Amino acid sequence: MQRKVITVIKREYITRVKTKGFAASILLMPVMMCIMMVLPSLMMTLQHKSDETKTFVVFDETGAIFSRMQRALDEDPFFHHDGRRVYQLIEHPSDFNGNLEIKNQLNQQLEAKEIQGYIEIPADVFERLQVSYYAKNLTNFETQRAFRRVISQIVINKRLEDKGYAAHEVRTLMQRIRLTEYAVTATAEKVEDAETATVAGRETTFVKLGLTYILTFSLYIFTLLYGASVMRSVLEEKTTRIVEVIISSIKPYQLLLGKIIGVCSVCLSMFLIWGACAVLLLMNINPILGLFGRQELPPQLIEITNIIKSTGPSAFLYFLIYFVSGFFLFSTLYAVVGAICNSEEEAQQVVTPLVMVLVIPFMLMFGLFRVPDSTLTIVLSHVPFFSPLIMFMRISVLTPPLWEILINIAVMIATIVGANLVMGKIYKIGILMYGKRPTLRELWKWLHY
Repeated sequence: MQRKVITVIKREYITRVKTKGFAASILLMPVMMCIMMVLPSLMMTLQHKSDETKTFVVFDETGAIFSRMQRALDEDPFFHHDGRRVYQLIEHPSDFNGNLEIKNQLNQQLEAKEIQGYIEIPADVFERLQVSYYAKNLTNFETQRAFRRVISQIVINKRLEDKGYAAHEVRTLMQRIRLTEYAVTATAEKVEDAETATVAGRETTFVKLGLTYILTFSLYIFTLLYGASVMRSVLEEKTTRIVEVIISSIKPYQLLLGKIIGVCSVCLSMFLIWGACAVLLLMNINPILGLFGRQELPPQLIEITNIIKSTGPSAFLYFLIYFVSGFFLFSTLYAVVGAICNSEEEAQQVVTPLVMVLVIPFMLMFGLFRVPDSTLTIVLSHVPFFSPLIMFMRISVLTPPLWEILINIAVMIATIVGANLVMGKIYKIGILMYGKRPTLRELWKWLHY
């Protein structure tokens, strides 16, 4: 029996590892993940950093703000590129309020891209604190925030001056404090009957959050993609009738177990390769930098690498535990979907609820990481289908007691064993059934065979 399962594992593993897609995934997946994480913020940063001149028309009905806006834009680095101001303001002397002809002219200029927008500053702006901003694109939030910041500061200064206060003195008196955050972690060591504690700065927290996001996203995407790969493999063997030959020499549950272990091993091989490359990179970072004429990393990056070295091994260990458990659980369900369906279209319909069970905890995680010790987070982290993502997030952000982690892992193992026992019965019958897809009542009957 053991030899037969190992044979299936080897077949599933070797057929996937030998493909060009596996080699491409090793090289391209980290690049794609970096692009997905860095590109959006990079695009937002570069969006206003081009050397293209951006022109805005300003209607200043107060007569006191436009000139100050010009000076403010001269001093604000947001509105500059390579030392040159690229945001230009044009003052429109006409009364904009209710003047449809002027508005139509400006709208035509917007359509022709002669201007990027126009701003109306009403005469009662100091009382109502309301300014109108018109543009063809209202999703450029950085530009809108920059103009709001500039005009707000001008209005505040003017109101203070009208009351007889010196604006710069008021700003000095109203400067906010700087809050330095430290995460306190109690340790098992005791000094004079008191537990010792360690503190970590916000840099450590941010690095751990970034590492958690990368590992959690990897756990989510690989479970989703390679679980579907197990489903397609089962479906292909069923529709081509190859499975009838295979189960003549191996039991269905052995075939199922071998498939899941084999595909899971492919994913683990990728992770181990990436992990080994990351370790080698961190160990030889200075010689590599020497090839590019640099002696060492900047202090900020040195601190980040030190944090990764200290937190990475434990995070990677828990990642492997929860990836394997989550992969076994979901792949079993994916395999059953492939067994009860007769075509790719049928399988896509049936697998949708299963995909949502995986997507929901991934989406919830982004809100729950703010309160990792709340009752809701704790309860959801112990739901077996949510545990691989949410419990791993809890461990990375605010590590729960060891006994709670061990109980969670034990529950996951029990759920996997139960799912294999229950779903194995459906799989055993489903791979040999053709024609109409079974109903829920028929699946219930299969469980009792």
